[in-house]
Amino acid sequence: MFEQAEAMFDDMEAMMYRIKKKVYKERMEAFLGKNATTLKEMTGYVEQAKDKEEAAAEVAAALADTVVGRFGRKGKISGRSQMDINLHMIYYVFPSILLTKSECAQMLADAIRDEWRGRFRDSAQINYTTYEDICGTFQEKIFGIF
Repeated sequence: MFEQAEAMFDDMEAMMYRIKKKVYKERMEAFLGKNATTLKEMTGYVEQAKDKEEAAAEVAAALADTVVGRFGRKGKISGRSQMDINLHMIYYVFPSILLTKSECAQMLADAIRDEWRGRFRDSAQINYTTYEDICGTFQEKIFGIF
């Protein structure tokens, strides 16, 4: 299920390096362009299902399986890697799902969050926010001082 989902985690470290508002916007646009098909498949799968909550849980489990397959050793992910993955999820994956404007985007994000909390030991407090909220948290320079 969703074989291309692994590509969502390509260049993960580089995407988080020296992140500022302008850079974040550029990187998010690139992320959305690269992963548009995967995002559409994920949300479309949930939208077309009779039991949408079950479908969202299936997508969440498949995404978590993809992460374990890519970053895990003997079925476990190191604490440092998990923290990097969590940040990537919060900055890119969750907001991109919400940006699809799918009727099931919120449900899918909730299912992924719940899967993450249950499956990964260092993710008990993970949550998500919107792209607009993240952009709003970056400080603007005032007279070049900040």
